[in-house]
Amino acid sequence: MNRWGWVAMQPPNIEHEWTAGDGTLVTIRTIRPEDREIEQAFVSGLSSDSRYSRFFAAVSELSPRLLDQFTQLDFPGEMALIATIQVEMQEQEIGVARFAQGSLHGSAEFAVVVADSWQGRGLGRELLQHLFHVAQEVGLEKIEGIVLRNNTKMLRFCTELGFTVKQNPDDEELVRLSKEL
Repeated sequence: MNRWGWVAMQPPNIEHEWTAGDGTLVTIRTIRPEDREIEQAFVSGLSSDSRYSRFFAAVSELSPRLLDQFTQLDFPGEMALIATIQVEMQEQEIGVARFAQGSLHGSAEFAVVVADSWQGRGLGRELLQHLFHVAQEVGLEKIEGIVLRNNTKMLRFCTELGFTVKQNPDDEELVRLSKEL
């Protein structure tokens, strides 16, 4: 039994191909334990602003503990999808979206980050649509998240996806997002 009181299961083996506007073929798939190296390279390759917006701290790379946590899913309480492309015969991660069940039954916290060169091209929307489908399949009713108040691109993006935005009572630099599934 996992920390949410559910029996841990193998996450679904999702694999979907999506063609970006420039014709690049992108694979959206479930993250796996063997993705530690491409996950670390992805995070390290983000701009300092993108890493700060995702982790709310000056992170340059993930610790071994965080790499384990991010690549070894405790499904159905956690799920993560990565977007990858082929670069010189190597798989390269260009985005990730994840959820972890929240403190309230039926809700989950989400996070999404897209490589700087891929932002504004529809990849974040594509990742989240697939992630939200999985969330609904496991019985989640609401997705929530916390975003820096000055992250206007993310706030605009989430508003377009139907999220409501509210002041975070614990920290004026943050806002809370929520969306009914």
